[in-house]
Amino acid sequence: MGNTESNVTSGVKKQTDTSSILLYKLVDLKGGGLLVDMMKRATQTKQYAELDHAIRTKVEPFLYNKGKGKWIPISKLVLLRNKERPRHKMLPVLKAMENPADYDVDVDMKDDIIDETKIDKSKYRLICWNLSDRGAVGETILHLCMLNATALHADLAKRLLRFYPNLINDIYLSDEYYGENVLHIAIVNEDPAMVKYLLDSGADVDERCFGNFMCPEDQKASRTDSLDHEWPCVTPETNYDGYVYWGEYPLSFAACLGQEECYRLMLARGADPDKQDTNGNTVLHMLVIYSKLNTFDMAYEVGASLSIRNNQHLTPLTLSARLARIEMFFHIMNIEREIYWQIGSITCAAYPLSQFDTIDVNNGTINNNSALNLVVFGETEEHLELMDGVLVDLLNAKWNTFIKSRFYRQFFLFCFYFVLSLISFVLRPGPSSTDSSTNSTRPTSSSDITTSSGGLSATLMTTHVSKNQGLGQLSRVIRQVAITLATNFFTNNATPASVESFISRISDNITMSLKEVLNSDYDKSLLDESLVELDGRRNESVYEQVTPSAFIMDAALNEEWWEDLTEVCRLMQLDSSTAKIRLTAEVFMELGAMLYILAALREARFLGLNMFIENLMTAPSRVMFLFSCCILMSFPFLRLACADKVEDMLAVVVMLTTAPYFLFFCRGFKTVGPFVVMIYRMIMGDLLRFVTIYLVFVMGFSQAYYIIFLSFDNPQTPEGVDDTTSNPMPSPMESIMAMFLMSMTNFGDYYGAFERTDHEMEAKCLFVVYMAIVAILLVNMLIAMMGNTYQKIAETRNEWQRQWARIVLVVERGVAPAERLKKLMDYSQPMSDGRRALVLRLHQSEEDKEDMKEILEMKRTHERLYKKRMARVKKEREHIIIESVK
Repeated sequence: MGNTESNVTSGVKKQTDTSSILLYKLVDLKGGGLLVDMMKRATQTKQYAELDHAIRTKVEPFLYNKGKGKWIPISKLVLLRNKERPRHKMLPVLKAMENPADYDVDVDMKDDIIDETKIDKSKYRLICWNLSDRGAVGETILHLCMLNATALHADLAKRLLRFYPNLINDIYLSDEYYGENVLHIAIVNEDPAMVKYLLDSGADVDERCFGNFMCPEDQKASRTDSLDHEWPCVTPETNYDGYVYWGEYPLSFAACLGQEECYRLMLARGADPDKQDTNGNTVLHMLVIYSKLNTFDMAYEVGASLSIRNNQHLTPLTLSARLARIEMFFHIMNIEREIYWQIGSITCAAYPLSQFDTIDVNNGTINNNSALNLVVFGETEEHLELMDGVLVDLLNAKWNTFIKSRFYRQFFLFCFYFVLSLISFVLRPGPSSTDSSTNSTRPTSSSDITTSSGGLSATLMTTHVSKNQGLGQLSRVIRQVAITLATNFFTNNATPASVESFISRISDNITMSLKEVLNSDYDKSLLDESLVELDGRRNESVYEQVTPSAFIMDAALNEEWWEDLTEVCRLMQLDSSTAKIRLTAEVFMELGAMLYILAALREARFLGLNMFIENLMTAPSRVMFLFSCCILMSFPFLRLACADKVEDMLAVVVMLTTAPYFLFFCRGFKTVGPFVVMIYRMIMGDLLRFVTIYLVFVMGFSQAYYIIFLSFDNPQTPEGVDDTTSNPMPSPMESIMAMFLMSMTNFGDYYGAFERTDHEMEAKCLFVVYMAIVAILLVNMLIAMMGNTYQKIAETRNEWQRQWARIVLVVERGVAPAERLKKLMDYSQPMSDGRRALVLRLHQSEEDKEDMKEILEMKRTHERLYKKRMARVKKEREHIIIESVK
């Protein structure tokens, strides 16, 4: 394994240089060396004296304490490994050195004598071969013998172990193969006899090989070291793909390579199949990753556990769901189930929900690592194959218990909401022709009106009371002037008689001013009606209107503000029944939008922000709809501010983002569900790629045509008159739009204008090239890509079922945890051990019955051996505690 291809370090390349390393003179990677030659002669002559003498004289100088070994702190070995990393990943001790490559453990320890009886051996390692005399990647002579994997080298290795037995547990010390010992190599060599010999000689069955070469590919860049432990730190997220990622332990190596005999040998020597590697994977996890079904059954039968979770909180069952190991997934499901009874071909079985239901059986929260969640939201075609059997039965149980009613209730509520939006937008009035003049001439407050007759005349002039203005506005202006003047001139001690006398004088002034302003332009009858109305108001109890000044001002301003709003703002005019219906629909629509936002916030509260965002990502149309609801929350403020234009623009956005929410519900129906998927895939895949390439050509050709049309000259325009109004491409933006229209084969107006420029031939040549590339090639390529996407989705067997399943889970996430747990109790039943399970009646063939019998027998063996192993482990722990107390 020392010369296998990898992202190797410089040390691996030095293995080919046998001249600079003394170890390679004894045994090298090419099968030669001094000791190998002597072993050949000894094998032929049966005389081993020369070889034994050479071992004592040539090998012993490379060993600590003549082969007895030396206890070295693991932190020192980590520093030795760490010096091979880039400087930014080096530990502070090495960063402080001028040349970290010069770090030497022996120099650092300064010949310290360590008493093994007084140290914590978990923080030390017994090293036999001198650290400074190792091979290029930290190997010893024993490793080289095992790497060559010949009978001659095997005999030499055994000879070396007779003299120096502590060599057996020396490991590779370079980062590339750190932790690998001779037992790992013997398993890879598929040599059970050597494995047995090494076990008999005291090889450590729990040695971990966590070098860079044995790491998943996507974790190699994240490897860092820590002085607190020996194993490297890696990111927990991984897909577990690696050339020789075999689980670090010798037992996992044997399982991944299908070495059943080696596996049983190590198991008999106390190896634990439930020990976890750096990623938290046990033997069963590794067998799921490599889909070793037969070895999986063997490992499970002899005691491996199915309930252990790795660093990503995945059991072997959920790991098979995530990686879409189809055969392994259904096989583990059959192992996990409990058979209640069997009559003929009908079998009643209970499937525990703890690992494959999305609802946590303890508190009702959503379990993202459940088998159902991993399968439904998986993206590969293999995940579609898992949408069968028990998972579909579980989805149907959820659907019939509570999802169906909630789904249709949400659908009909949205239909009602959409009808309200249609009413409010269809009945929405457009801007009138007199709005601008009315807005510009309307007085907005009492401060705009002066208190003198001259000022009154000027105010009425700016108010522009003309033929186009009605009686209502004229009366309103007169009344506002009267109230304002009375408020300014009277105090709290004013009497009704004085107020009435003052109002009489105001009327006279207004009459005179109106006659001057409206002299000949205004309709006399309209003026007379206004004056009559004014006289009628003057004869009323004026004191009731002109009370103490503060009260008069507040009442007048409030009333005037509302009258101004309802008269000037077109969306607040409620003169007709249509306007009242529209306003009523808008009020209910606002309430509905507020309820939708509150429901989303409630869902985010009990789901958590990360899961809520993940939930929204599965339904883009729902994101758009919630965005429209948020925009609607600003409409009341815009309406009160009479910002009609801004509200109209936002109303367009609301209409465009509300209707697509129907796509969310369409995914739940078999007839239209696949087409919704096609739309999403085409937009995010085919259309996005097309637009990227399309814009490259459009931007280039548009700028070229803009330059060409700078010389545009319309012969119908007189000399000296600007041709911009008749120029088809007067600006860069217009030229881009023109390119878009031309790509849609709408080029009639542009092609005829080419001859009116100074570059007619260039324009026509560019036109031919553009139409060939964009209109013919790219557009038809888009059609072909969309057709291919349509065909792929149409041919996918379970695509609609996956979309329906996602709708089920999305709706389920909107339910409160307590209610979810209650519904789980409705569609599940308790097992004998108290666990909740989905009970199903299965139709089984004869082959299925035979498999069921084998699994039942395997489970009985597993339970017996597992209890036996647990008892042994408990006894060993008690013994260790007793020893530590002594």
